[in-house]
Amino acid sequence: MQTIDYDIPLIKQGLQDCVQSNAVQILKYYGIQKSLDEVKAEVPVFVSKEGNPLGSSLGHIATYFINQGLKTTIHTVDIEIFDRSWKGLSNQDLIEKLQQRRKFIQSTKYSQEALDVIFDGYISFLKLGGQITFPIIDENFLINHLKSGPIYGVVSFNFLNSASKYKFSNVSKNSVPDSVEGSPGTHVVTIAGYKDNQFKLVDPDPEFGGIRWIDPNFLIGSIYLAETDFDSILITFNK
Repeated sequence: MQTIDYDIPLIKQGLQDCVQSNAVQILKYYGIQKSLDEVKAEVPVFVSKEGNPLGSSLGHIATYFINQGLKTTIHTVDIEIFDRSWKGLSNQDLIEKLQQRRKFIQSTKYSQEALDVIFDGYISFLKLGGQITFPIIDENFLINHLKSGPIYGVVSFNFLNSASKYKFSNVSKNSVPDSVEGSPGTHVVTIAGYKDNQFKLVDPDPEFGGIRWIDPNFLIGSIYLAETDFDSILITFNK
């Protein structure tokens, strides 16, 4: 098939900045000039009452894309927050389902405060008219959407990079590798091309990132394994 290769600027991230860094990469592709500091100010990394970083809600960043004038769609294979039987529901019906689901979801990893942030992001997105689909994500799905532009993709950080799990240190106020006590985490990359049966990633991670081409099955496995953080989603765009 014809090569797809978008010229996406690589924006190097700081701690917990992958959500915003990839947003800057996507926005620049669409001619919207935003610095990383601007996006971080407008879509902050949430912090708990105890001062620990909670990360950024994917629903909130998707809402932000709508506010920047992009027609935005979330494609999810998550089955913790969402349910595949919700396919075809209106936005209002999805909002009601999410509000009902919030009462029953528990997590050994996330506080109630963090879960509230996650659900609020998706509800805000739906209220602004964003669309949520429940597809099967495979190689053809990715190629078909890449024909319309780059994809904002959430992946398993540990699987994608064959990296250790991480644990938050109260001493350094940073995440440190710990394969025993640590937890798997997710990461955001821009899927920016396809050629020779490989997908192009533009990855802002300071250690493992850069521009690289990877096997479709490896990428797709990384997307599905983002379910460890309820984050197995892709975001696509149209102006």
